[in-house]
Amino acid sequence: MEYIDKFYKKTNGSYFVFIGTGISLFSKLIAILLYIQVNSSFTILTNYISDLGDGPNNSNLVFNVGMILSGIINAIFILYLMRYLQTRGGNINLTILSFIAGLIAVSGSILVGVFTSQKASEMHILGAALAFSGNFFALILFSLTELKVADIPKNCAILGFFLAPLSILFLLFYLLLNTVTGFSRELTIFIEWMAFFAITTWLIIQGIATRKN
Repeated sequence: MEYIDKFYKKTNGSYFVFIGTGISLFSKLIAILLYIQVNSSFTILTNYISDLGDGPNNSNLVFNVGMILSGIINAIFILYLMRYLQTRGGNINLTILSFIAGLIAVSGSILVGVFTSQKASEMHILGAALAFSGNFFALILFSLTELKVADIPKNCAILGFFLAPLSILFLLFYLLLNTVTGFSRELTIFIEWMAFFAITTWLIIQGIATRKN
């Protein structure tokens, strides 16, 4: 850990989350703009986020590269957040479990970018399952840790408990959509987008909270 801590002393680790979420948001926005130039029917009620990965007009390239890059950069921030909490008295076991969950989430995001739903559906679904389940556990575990760390505002720590269920709710809805006749596809898609915005919001707030210290 000594080399990791030296690296973060030279480079504020909180900046990585702003870069990672920036790439994620910007690449999706550009991918949507490219997509709708060919097919204007794209909306957050009719299209999964992953539809961009197989989209026309190079939207697939922009989306997939963005997923891979943002996943790698966000992993660097998750490592920083673990060390940040550990050096401020956070529970060692909880921080390690939080990091593992976060690493599972970003690994899933990278898999989603590498394996698209049309070209490698099984690997793509695995990646999505890892991403959303990892996000759920990462938010819960990091929040539990942060409640005991004085440098993290309590409202920042508690936020994770409110945002985390969206990720697991999407996985549940997706399962129901594929097993229950007539279950709402539009609601399932909408919840996926809300889960994405929730984890993005949480990451940005974590970056702000750690940057101040």
